[in-house]
Amino acid sequence: LQAKDREDGSIGIRCSCRAAICGSCGVRINGRPMLACHTHLDEAAERSSDGTIQVEPMGNMPVIKDLIVDMDAVHWKKIQRVTPWLINKEPNPEREYPVPAYNMVDVTQTMACIQCGACVSDCLSMEVDPLFVGPAALAKAYRFVGDPRDAQQFERLKDLAEDPHGLYDCTHCFKCIEACPKGVAPMSQIMRLRRRAGNDHHLKDRN
Repeated sequence: LQAKDREDGSIGIRCSCRAAICGSCGVRINGRPMLACHTHLDEAAERSSDGTIQVEPMGNMPVIKDLIVDMDAVHWKKIQRVTPWLINKEPNPEREYPVPAYNMVDVTQTMACIQCGACVSDCLSMEVDPLFVGPAALAKAYRFVGDPRDAQQFERLKDLAEDPHGLYDCTHCFKCIEACPKGVAPMSQIMRLRRRAGNDHHLKDRN
């Protein structure tokens, strides 16, 4: 921002909250996807072999300009793919739908995602197969598969399990776990989805 303000006003970069909660300023710093606002200059310099801090746009997404990538074309498109909202059971209950605490604890980790795209940027599976649903979207899918209020848990699991670019396209590279600034650990959520897809056969009987 200092360079943009004092040296070249044409530099393109996204930023907003400056508090590591909006996810807007995701970039690659010395080859690693990070939130720029959450990265101290001295720490970034220490991680470099020669003290140089190299800032680049995130990977696996088309570059629009400088450090700005087209998240709509990849990240948000894949998020939409998993129907990222709760599908109510019918009929609607007369009162609030109480959810056991353990169910909410189970999905709380995925709810911490700020949609920064860092995991997408570093996903080796997406480099090999750009059609892979991706770590962020699959983590978001688990948020609803793990919610007992959702009416289509089985349908969600079946859809993602049968998609050749879905659940089983993850290569377990651990890159998404290392990249996530919020500890969501998308690969862990993918493994949970796989276990549910393999074990929740009773959902099929119920439906």
